[in-house]
Amino acid sequence: MKTRRVVKWYAAVAALAVGTAVVSAQETSRPMIVSTNPAIGARDIDPALAEISVTFDQDMGSGFSWTGGGEVYPETTGSPYWLDSRTCVLPVALQRGRFYRVGVNSRSHQNFRSVAGAPAPPRVIHFCTQGAPAEELAWLTPPEVLEVVPADGATAVDPALPEIRITFSQPMGGGRSLTGGGEKYPPFDESRELTWSDDRRTIIWPVRLAPNHAYRFGINSFSHINFMSERGVPVTPRRIQFQTGPGQ
Repeated sequence: MKTRRVVKWYAAVAALAVGTAVVSAQETSRPMIVSTNPAIGARDIDPALAEISVTFDQDMGSGFSWTGGGEVYPETTGSPYWLDSRTCVLPVALQRGRFYRVGVNSRSHQNFRSVAGAPAPPRVIHFCTQGAPAEELAWLTPPEVLEVVPADGATAVDPALPEIRITFSQPMGGGRSLTGGGEKYPPFDESRELTWSDDRRTIIWPVRLAPNHAYRFGINSFSHINFMSERGVPVTPRRIQFQTGPGQ
C-alpha cells in the first residue's frame, strides 16, 4: 500500500552515546556520502526503480533526514530503512519523464549522523527518469556564478561601495549561504535589507566596507548549500576575496 506524501521529510532521531559521555559532533569526523542510487545528476533513470539509496563512508546511527517536498519530491511507498550500518533506503514510486530532487540532511534537519553523533553535510540527489523533456533535463545543471561585484581578486575597491552583487546563471530559490566569519567577512549594512533582483538571478548584499581592508566570503560551503536553483540544485561552493583601497 502506498503511503501518502503529506510531509516534506522523514526524521527519525536516535539517542547517541559512547559509554556515559555524549560525543560532540564538532569533535568527530563528519560522515561523507560515497555513493547514491540514482547517481547525482543522472539523466536516464528507469522509472521502475523502487528505491533511492545513499551510502556513507562510516557506520551511521539509526536516524535519517530525507528532506525536500513539492512536485519534485518522489512519491514514497513506505518508510525509510537502513539496509546495513552505512546504507539507507527510501522506497519510492517514480514516473516516466520527470525531474526529481531529494535532500540528505538540511540546515534544520540533520538526523543522518555517524554513530559518534556527527551530522553528514547536507547534499542533494537530483536526477531525471527516462523520457524527460529538454526543459526538465536542463534542471539537472547546477547554477553557476556568472559575476561578482566586486570581482574575485579585485584590489583598490572603493570602500564606499554600498553592496556586493552576485549574479547566477539561472533563477534561484530564496535561500542563501553567504559563508565565512571573522574580521575579513564583509559587515552587513543593517539599515538595509538583502534582496534579489526581479528575475531572481542576482542577490544584492548591503555592506559597510572599511578602507584598506582585505575581505573574504564564501558562496555556499562544505556544510551550507542554501544557494540553490528554483528546483533545489545547489551552487558549487566558491570563495571570493577582494581588497579595498584608501577611499576618499
